Amino acid sequence: MSRPGKKITRETIKMDHKMKALKDIKERSSKSLLANVLDMDDDIRTSTSYLRMDAAAEMSSSCALAQKDLQGILRELRFITGRMKKAEEDAEIVGDWKFAAMVVDRICLIVFTSFTIIATICVLFSAPHIIVQ
Repeated sequence: MSRPGKKITRETIKMDHKMKALKDIKERSSKSLLANVLDMDDDIRTSTSYLRMDAAAEMSSSCALAQKDLQGILRELRFITGRMKKAEEDAEIVGDWKFAAMVVDRICLIVFTSFTIIATICVLFSAPHIIVQ
């Protein structure tokens, strides 16, 4: 019995492993990208130090506020992506259980049909023959 929507072969299993490895690499590179963006933000703050002291103080306070906002946004994005990953994993598990239920249903159908046919044949052969005289 094949699973609807998925063709399970050695090639697809190997491809799934490769895709998981690529996802891990992608996650690491996206985290480093965010770290690079935050480092660039730090460079901007240090490059504005040539301004007057009061302007620099206003600039650093606004940068600190912007950094807090960015950290809040980053935290929310991590939360949302975590929830999406968990939802995908849950959907995959639900699909696996649905497939398992479909297999059990098919087995029960085959066993019930076989039993019914065999029982019917046994009853018909064990019935006394009616001889009309």
